[in-house]
Amino acid sequence: MKKEQENSVLMDWISLIATALIIAFVIHSFILSSTIIDGSSMNPTLEDRDRLLVNKISAHINRYQHGDIVEFHAPDRDGDYIKRIIGLPGDTVEILDNEVYVNGQKIHENYTSSQITLLTKDQNRWVVEEGQVFVMGDNRMPGGSHDSRSFDTIDMDSIVGIAFFRFMPLSRIGRL
Repeated sequence: MKKEQENSVLMDWISLIATALIIAFVIHSFILSSTIIDGSSMNPTLEDRDRLLVNKISAHINRYQHGDIVEFHAPDRDGDYIKRIIGLPGDTVEILDNEVYVNGQKIHENYTSSQITLLTKDQNRWVVEEGQVFVMGDNRMPGGSHDSRSFDTIDMDSIVGIAFFRFMPLSRIGRL
């Protein structure tokens, strides 16, 4: 009888651990993940080695807004980037006199590292097609961010999710 009880307890533990692993897998794959900032392209908003939570549900619903900070699969290398959405489908993004305009209206960007936004190639106007977004890093210093100014708009399908919370370092914990 004692052996049967031990086997039952062991099976209960195995079942509990398996269930927890499945739940963790589902959460990480479809609901929420974490990411680490690698580099300075989002300075001053985010700094190198900051750790963020990313809402993956938004990537499945496609409800993005101007200003969202998104994680997406890099179009030009292995890995992911973190950038800010500047243009949504149907928008025209222009950089004129070192300032950013969306649909002819200058946008006020109190989150950037510089008062000026430089071009990274000869193009200064982008029309954002359906299923695409235009993204830029907050670090607008020369060479500060590799973004849509260099690699053009990105597919919404490449977006992992919206970064919404910084949990490390503890001194800067909070919503983005």
